[in-house]
Amino acid sequence: MKVMIVDDSKTILRVLNSLLANKIDTELKIVECNSGEEALEKLKDTQVELILLDVVMNGMDGYETCEKLKANPKTAEIPIMFLTSKNEEKDIIKGFDVGGVDYIFKPFREAEFIARVKLQINLIEFKKQQFENLQGEVLLKVGEIGESRSKETANHVKRVAEYSLLLAKLYGLSDKMAQTLYNASPMHDIGKVSIQDSILNKPGKLTQEEFQTMQSHTIAGYELFKHSKGAILKAAAIVAYEHHEKFDGTGYPRGLKGEEIHIYGRITALVDVFDALGSDRVYKKAWKFKKIKNLFIEQKGKHFDPELVDLFLQNSSKFKKIRDKLQDKI
Repeated sequence: MKVMIVDDSKTILRVLNSLLANKIDTELKIVECNSGEEALEKLKDTQVELILLDVVMNGMDGYETCEKLKANPKTAEIPIMFLTSKNEEKDIIKGFDVGGVDYIFKPFREAEFIARVKLQINLIEFKKQQFENLQGEVLLKVGEIGESRSKETANHVKRVAEYSLLLAKLYGLSDKMAQTLYNASPMHDIGKVSIQDSILNKPGKLTQEEFQTMQSHTIAGYELFKHSKGAILKAAAIVAYEHHEKFDGTGYPRGLKGEEIHIYGRITALVDVFDALGSDRVYKKAWKFKKIKNLFIEQKGKHFDPELVDLFLQNSSKFKKIRDKLQDKI
């Protein structure tokens, strides 16, 4: 999380910086500003999630700075905590009227300051989590709709999401990264909405021209999300773009090789193939689990990341359990 401190006292800036970094969160990134004007200028190309703002400063005061921030759609939603020596009732009321979320008096008590800043950080994280949960639910539904065009069940995207989460955790990704992939993975084939039904649902082998058209779904999916700023939507762009890349560089659309392929792409590539082979499709019957495992062994280091293949094989019963739980309804 990035926090901005705005105060014209170098001593206060130093004290606040130390408290934020050492007493609240060592991973906080701090942006310091000596004036309201400097804050407004930096926020043109810097994103922050919380602002600690002095009121009495040379030039533009804190109230006016806050009003300008709230009037700008790009910065209007950033929580602003006033930290000031102005402690009369009218000053406090004005602080909240212009858009502040808290008002702390100087000289502040360290424990109280820490508690109130932590409260705002927790609220920010809670809102982000709620938004991510909502994004995940929406993407799952969109993924289900996309799969329905290719006559596949909604459970395909649910299984791929569950497999992705499991494999990401086995690989050692953080809980946050694993959950992000879980929410994004239903978008791996969303680009297929751009493919005509005659190709998408063709029961026989595709011609070379038809296969090239089918390959374009990776680019179409990427185009949907490539300018997104949220972590889940950025991940959706990656899985849509890279889930048909192969570890040996023979995949598409860019022929990426090895770790040039994002770990999200490498994981989705494996679990998507696992689910596709284990399910009935218009062009084939479902494979037996042993046959799929043998293919993975054969394609280790070729189609698939060898470390991911080993993790899958070592934990195959866990993947089977997910598949059995989310079987297609006939």
